[in-house]
Amino acid sequence: MFARSLVLAAGCLALAIGCAEPPLDETQETINNLVEAGFPSNDIMVVDGKVYVGRDAEVSLAASQELLKLGHAPKEQYRTTNLINTSLTKICINGSTFTGNFSTALDLAIQNYDELPLTFSMARTPSTGCSFTINAVIQPGVVGGSAGFPSGGLPYSTINIGGGLSSYSVDVIEHVITHELGHTIGFRHSDYYNRSISCGSGGDEGQAGVGAILIAGTPSTATVGGSLMNSCFRTNETGEFAASDLSALRTLYTPVQPSWTWCSKCQGLFYGGNPSSRCPAGGTHVNTGSYNYHLAYNIAPTAGWQGGWRWCNKCQGLFYGGNPSSVCPSGGNHDGSGSHDYHLHHSVGDSTDLQGNWRYCNKCQGMFYNGAGSVCPSGGAHFASASTSYNYSMIFR
Repeated sequence: MFARSLVLAAGCLALAIGCAEPPLDETQETINNLVEAGFPSNDIMVVDGKVYVGRDAEVSLAASQELLKLGHAPKEQYRTTNLINTSLTKICINGSTFTGNFSTALDLAIQNYDELPLTFSMARTPSTGCSFTINAVIQPGVVGGSAGFPSGGLPYSTINIGGGLSSYSVDVIEHVITHELGHTIGFRHSDYYNRSISCGSGGDEGQAGVGAILIAGTPSTATVGGSLMNSCFRTNETGEFAASDLSALRTLYTPVQPSWTWCSKCQGLFYGGNPSSRCPAGGTHVNTGSYNYHLAYNIAPTAGWQGGWRWCNKCQGLFYGGNPSSVCPSGGNHDGSGSHDYHLHHSVGDSTDLQGNWRYCNKCQGMFYNGAGSVCPSGGAHFASASTSYNYSMIFR
């Protein structure tokens, strides 16, 4: 996300590539690895001895070597092959030199990630329990920013934020910082295949082997303003994630359990990974025509997500364990022993990977799709009112 400062960098690159006589150094080896991995040579730039692709994504020698070890993937919101390890539970950002609007924007950018149910939390230093620390640096004379991709399961260690952004709003600076943090955890530009979509000019940054992988549940095409990870920013950016960005983060970094399905007989949600189930409409549940739903589990309390949901080991259904009375189609109460603590997204409706219109039944405590023909184990149809149930949205793939 550099601006005009990279015009000179392109010239430096031409000199570096043209000089074949000197011994191969780390910078040149990184460039050679990227070219071999599939990046167009005209989109690889060197600034102050650091190698960049896509104008703002710094690539270390180790990261370029990892790309060469892997095969090719089909070209198709995009990620690098290298992601961060789920063992990292807290990523801290050192922004000790950030003041004024830059400091405010850094706090807001960190909040963008920390308010989501991800495998990691994010905080500004000083903070305790940091699994990894990213240094945030002000880069004088630059309008934009730069960062690198993960390597060895760790985020890239530095984000550079242009000092020239001082003439822009806090929202724009927040946008740039959030964008560069996205690179450090493995996000590529959403319009990497045609930079002119957000920049007005420019071409394909290159597939880079498996370095541009379409993230499930996100669009394969980019639009202006459609993603915070677009190559170039506008002066009216809000600094907030777009729907496709949130889908991408959920896919990569929200711990979920797949194989939850909708029953076409009772409209209930049940776990399809076990062979035995019990449907209140009689017999076993039937999942014909169902999506494969993914439920988030064992995450920290997060705004917009409700925990306390449990799997019943008697009927395989999902029920709310926060109330004392429930009714199971197998008889008696639901039994949540051995269950994860599931968290359900609510009050957001439909999205690229979310299906809304799911409800809590205050008769049986179960979860059901609010369509026609529901059957409740307590008798009659499931019942939900606006005062007793959120509009829940299920992640599906």
